[in-house]
Amino acid sequence: MSPQLALFLVTVCVLIILRIEYKKSGISSVACWVLSIWLVYSASKGIGAFLNIKTTIEAGSTPDRYFLLSIGLVGIFILLKRQFQWRLTLKRNWLFVLIIAYMLLSVMWARVPAISFRRWGREAISMIMLCLLVSEESPIKSFSSAFKRAIYIYLPFSILLIKYFSAYGRLYNRWTGEVQWVGLASQKNGLCIFCAFSCLFLIWLIWQKLLNWEKGESTWSILIDIFMLILSIYIMMGPKKALNYSATSLISLLVGLTIMIIIRLSVIKGIKLEQRMTVLLLIIIFISVLMPFSGEIPIKNLPQLLGRTENLTGRTDIWNSLLPYAKSRFLLGYGYGGFWTTSLREQIASHAHNGSLNTVLDLGIIGLILFIVFLAATTWKCCKLIKHESSIFILFLSVIFLYSTRNIAEIAFGEFISITGALIAFISFLVNEEISKVDKIENSEEHIFDKLEE
Repeated sequence: MSPQLALFLVTVCVLIILRIEYKKSGISSVACWVLSIWLVYSASKGIGAFLNIKTTIEAGSTPDRYFLLSIGLVGIFILLKRQFQWRLTLKRNWLFVLIIAYMLLSVMWARVPAISFRRWGREAISMIMLCLLVSEESPIKSFSSAFKRAIYIYLPFSILLIKYFSAYGRLYNRWTGEVQWVGLASQKNGLCIFCAFSCLFLIWLIWQKLLNWEKGESTWSILIDIFMLILSIYIMMGPKKALNYSATSLISLLVGLTIMIIIRLSVIKGIKLEQRMTVLLLIIIFISVLMPFSGEIPIKNLPQLLGRTENLTGRTDIWNSLLPYAKSRFLLGYGYGGFWTTSLREQIASHAHNGSLNTVLDLGIIGLILFIVFLAATTWKCCKLIKHESSIFILFLSVIFLYSTRNIAEIAFGEFISITGALIAFISFLVNEEISKVDKIENSEEHIFDKLEE
């Protein structure tokens, strides 16, 4: 099959699938499509890469700047048209706003202020997208629909690039020369983590549809989700057709699935759910901090079990190279996005391969603490909402644990522009919106009981 024919067939299939999803969800707002585009972009290598525009970290990508500016303006226009209540939403999400403000503040001591400010601008646009989500009539349904559409676009086109446009869909390891599948992403781990999130979401979605089978669930809708699930697993296996192709994504997915299953089956669901889940989350985060700063792997045989070398495919060497930099500016870091330059990437690696270490390099220990508190607070609120029998929050909690586990060997903390950070930010805003509704109901009930007692 010629690449042109494959492109045509995949495009037609994706359009048909999107049409089925649109008819099923009934969500036709422009905002939902904007959010889908944002999620696809967050997981992709960027427009400049597809246009073969060679650039550096310092110079950035002009097409991507224009895209971000355009989607930001579209978002602002929609919000103004809807007369969005900025003050109320930002108040509910004050911890997220504090992190964004601290990122901006870090420009003052950044090693390269221009780079830090430009990267902060992307985070500012992510906030517009978050406000756009909560401005929807039904934010949770809109999020579910937007992420589904992103999956339906991202996975088929990634396969298309891998199989028929290898110049874009494949890379070669600069040390070993082995082929790596990247699809729409910039590197294989980015593609695999999107697949991991997709697997988790699709499993939950299929589970819910099967439970509601008697209520007239569409057979085609379920078959599409099953097909996408198979496709995401296939991509995660990579060219080697082995699940240890991306061990980090696999372990993260298994952790997320475990959390989903045990809570869905009501094994630990109860009065101490918030405490148990928050403590478990903090343990995972503690491991992500301990490993790079101690240089030791808690489970010695883990690399061999995963088919990896003792240094976790060079990660411990990268951590040891970066520790002197982290210690020299331990408190405040080098400014948001200000540490990694083109020369450092050529000398050491493309990033720290640990979210906690990378956050310390950018924002110092203060920034890392802010992220930990933000994640712990979101986890606590999510558990509180689970008690109100909302199954979607079980999925959200699973995503949080997937995200935190990935942070051990890849970057998760420290940014909201990537697909991992974008999903967590969306979840945080949705949780805060719902928790405010629950608090209103509880306060109203207490007021009624007080009146009755009087």
